[in-house]
Amino acid sequence: MNYSVENIAKIIIGLAQYEGYKTSFLQTVKNITSDPTQRVFAQKDDEAIFNDLVRAINYAQTQNRVTADVIKQINAFLDSHVENEPKNPGILRKNVIVSVGEYTPAASVYDSDLDNELKKVDSNSIWDSWEMYARLAKLQPFDDGNKRTALISANINSGALSGKSENYLFIPTDFQRMQFDTYLYNFYVADDWDDHLPDVEYSLAQFTNFATDFTEKSLSESKRVQKNSVEESEDKNIENPKPPQKSKGLSK
Repeated sequence: MNYSVENIAKIIIGLAQYEGYKTSFLQTVKNITSDPTQRVFAQKDDEAIFNDLVRAINYAQTQNRVTADVIKQINAFLDSHVENEPKNPGILRKNVIVSVGEYTPAASVYDSDLDNELKKVDSNSIWDSWEMYARLAKLQPFDDGNKRTALISANINSGALSGKSENYLFIPTDFQRMQFDTYLYNFYVADDWDDHLPDVEYSLAQFTNFATDFTEKSLSESKRVQKNSVEESEDKNIENPKPPQKSKGLSK
């Protein structure tokens, strides 16, 4: 299996499941490498969600640095206008109220707000890339598609989408997803001035620790699987050597 494609599929699946995506992982992998006319989806809206994410990721693969303009352009690709897609893709919220549970961010977001959050991220490490994801997701800069935009941006920062590293960040799709979402939500509602809510820096570190640990374990497992795959392939070549090729000689 192409492990780059597999990791892109993991990014897509982890994000798309928030929007009710039901197409399997293996079919998603196949769809990434298939002609658009040959793709198969479990339900109609899956195709729109998939296509939007693929276009956003393709754009992100051409970027080496996350800026406010890059973030807006990523969101702009989520433009199929099906349910749970942005109504105004690529446009920062202006006097638009959104909420996540009991968390309600500021009604308006400006380029300077994006710049301020990006300045708080110090490096391209897995830890700092997850911090970028958390900060952008909490800001909720768009009317929808904020987690999708934040995760694709974080994968630019980590160097995964540009090919500078193998540090792909994706959201758990197993039992760990609930803990991932809980820690992220705790960061959303964190308030240093309210004794009943978690502290901001503590909740951010708690989320980032969990997400980084998940990513590092996933990368380790992926490398182990790749190594085993290579060894199995080499063993088969030893057991079934190719017959010697006859020399064709030099062309006259």
